[in-house]
Amino acid sequence: MASKKQITQRKQELIAQLADSRQSITQGRKELKEKLRIKSLLQKVISGKPKSLFAGSAVAGLGAALFLRRPRKAKKAPQSMKLILFGWALSLAKPAAKAWLVARAKEAAAQSSATRTAPIPPQ
Repeated sequence: MASKKQITQRKQELIAQLADSRQSITQGRKELKEKLRIKSLLQKVISGKPKSLFAGSAVAGLGAALFLRRPRKAKKAPQSMKLILFGWALSLAKPAAKAWLVARAKEAAAQSSATRTAPIPPQ
């Protein structure tokens, strides 16, 4: 079995290794955070190659405009004044016609219910 001196020496070595590992982990985290900061990345890209970035966005916009274009709508033929007036007249007459039909339906329902409830005369 190892002596106490060797055990304490080994513990000291392990403690030193742990401290080094902790320092390297914190340093790695700082570097990773620095690499993943979007604001600084964009600043580097824009300041590094602004012309190529502008050209790329212009080409992408042009391509999107060409490939994603909607078909043009066909122009409607102008309507005559008679058709326009006829449409207005129908839209004005619609509520009156609806009220007249509802009144006629109520009268017909009242007459049919009156004939059903009337007693049948004896023969």
